[in-house]
Amino acid sequence: MALAVPAITISAQTNIRDSVNLTPVVITASHSPKALKDAPVVTRLITLHDIKISDATNIQDLLTQEMPGLEFGFAMGQETALHMSGFGGNAILFLVDGERMAGETMDNVDYNRMSLDNVGRIEIVKGASSALYGSNAVGGVVNIISRENLEPWTANVNSRYSSFGHEWRHGANFSFNTTKWNSQTSFQHTRIDPIDLPKEHTPEEVAMELLKKAQGQPYDESVLTDDSNLNRLYGQKTYNVKERLTWRATDQLTLIGRGSYFFRTSERDTYDYHFNAYSAGLKGRYAWNRDRYLELSYAYDQYDKANFLPDGTRTHDHDYSNQQHVAHALFHQSFGKSSLIVGADYMHDYLTTYQFVEGATHSQNNIDGYAQFDWNITERLNFVGSIRYDYFSASRKKAYTERMALVYKLPWVTLRANYALGFRAPTLKEMYMHFDMGNMGYMILGNPNLEPEKSNNINLSIERTSRINNSGFLDGRYSFTLMGYCNIFEKRITTIAGDDYNGMPSAIYWNEDGIKVWALDASLAHVWDCGLSFKLNYSWMRETGNVIYSQFSQPRLHSLTWRIGYDHRFSRYYAIDAALSGRRQGKPQSGDTSVDQGYTIWKLMLQQHLWRGVSVNTAIDNLFNYKPKSYYYCSPLTTGTSFSIGVSIDLDRML
Repeated sequence: MALAVPAITISAQTNIRDSVNLTPVVITASHSPKALKDAPVVTRLITLHDIKISDATNIQDLLTQEMPGLEFGFAMGQETALHMSGFGGNAILFLVDGERMAGETMDNVDYNRMSLDNVGRIEIVKGASSALYGSNAVGGVVNIISRENLEPWTANVNSRYSSFGHEWRHGANFSFNTTKWNSQTSFQHTRIDPIDLPKEHTPEEVAMELLKKAQGQPYDESVLTDDSNLNRLYGQKTYNVKERLTWRATDQLTLIGRGSYFFRTSERDTYDYHFNAYSAGLKGRYAWNRDRYLELSYAYDQYDKANFLPDGTRTHDHDYSNQQHVAHALFHQSFGKSSLIVGADYMHDYLTTYQFVEGATHSQNNIDGYAQFDWNITERLNFVGSIRYDYFSASRKKAYTERMALVYKLPWVTLRANYALGFRAPTLKEMYMHFDMGNMGYMILGNPNLEPEKSNNINLSIERTSRINNSGFLDGRYSFTLMGYCNIFEKRITTIAGDDYNGMPSAIYWNEDGIKVWALDASLAHVWDCGLSFKLNYSWMRETGNVIYSQFSQPRLHSLTWRIGYDHRFSRYYAIDAALSGRRQGKPQSGDTSVDQGYTIWKLMLQQHLWRGVSVNTAIDNLFNYKPKSYYYCSPLTTGTSFSIGVSIDLDRML
């Protein structure tokens, strides 16, 4: 479950050049530190510079700008839903410093918990990663890794205003570092007002067409049809506090303690929905030398939800609490050109929810063991093999998964080939759900006999990274990656129409075969020494078989993201970092004409670094004022062009 994170120094000055360089170190793809160019699976690295220039508040904002083939929308209750490369949110494992998070709504974790206030980098691995990470890693892993400042102390305060919903974001970060101790403390608060989404036609236009219809005159039926299922975005506020304390007890022993608290209020029409999350953990790492180390950890995470009336009274009709306890052990040993990792986890998962039979609670224990062998056969050829066993007590199901990866490096190109098994165990909700959806007389029923969802993933890629040794401003670096993959699903967990339940129609969770996802990803990055940079990412994806399309999920055939940047320091006290970025979403594969058939949104960002740690950030989002014809759960939620302005002050540099 947990991820070994050795002590890796990440410079605070990381910028776009690092994503094209050969030196960045990543850990998510192999459970041990490897240079990005040597990772056994193509790993997308989002650097500290990418995070800063994006002007993003949380992981949802950032990934939307950075990742093609990925789209966030709304599920019922306006809770965020993810679709990435043919997978939903329950098939993409999100980690924070290698640790899982409890709680979900409509199969997605609460992405608002993943603020970016003290994040150093994000590593994304597409494709089945269950052999290392177990359930929920059937479609990929997104690992958010905290930044560790190396200065004696740092202090930052920042504030940002956006005209979209009159959103405010305030944050503060403090750290200190000594020979023995390193502390990272962060706080973030956000507030956004409710947003009324414009109609395609004004009330006057509708009234005119109604009058024509009543008088028997020709009229426009489309004006009278309001296809929007979203008319108003709920307002919300969040508070997020995190602490990470590292104690280097000896040259061999390091202890890391962490704790966090998260609170979010979603302001509905007749009530407020409150979300609380509590997280804590302790990790110890003992290294005999660079080749051998042992890691032990314990993590606790709790996520609660409840309804409150405007007068503050708790209704107890939507109570939800999910608690997870995770114990983790990992041993690493290098043998010359090879290395071996052996690990095991224990997780206790407890859930009580309004979607169960009244008063019911359910729990499950998950025990696993895994091993990975990394063999550098030659200087050019590397083999990585992984195998894992999982057992789940509630369903009494077990799963065996494996991964085999080959990396072959030629002087001018790197080739990768991967085969991996992925699985996702049925959740407690999917096994025991007993819920009248929206009190509308339609039952959603769990199925204790569900089998684990499985996938066979085949992945091939070619990568070229090089330094350009021309003269003039053409000197620079570039990187090109082309990756194709296929996911073949077995026993995918979905819902089908069930028998009537007490006179009500019902749907029941079920296993279904016959789904394949074919995809092609391409990325190009180019950096010139003069400060210019360019990044382009493209994704093509097609699903075949018994695919269910809904108002919440509309996978796109083609998607594209890009960014043109320029950074330059003019003097000791003034530097700029500018970026023009955009994303293009193509037609939905379903061919649903009620959904926008494709759209393009641009964003312009300018950071000005002023005297002694003062930065002023300005941005114009949706630069060309795109507006959807109608608003759906999977539509881009924009009302047109918006702007933002923010100030960040590094007090340590100022003082």
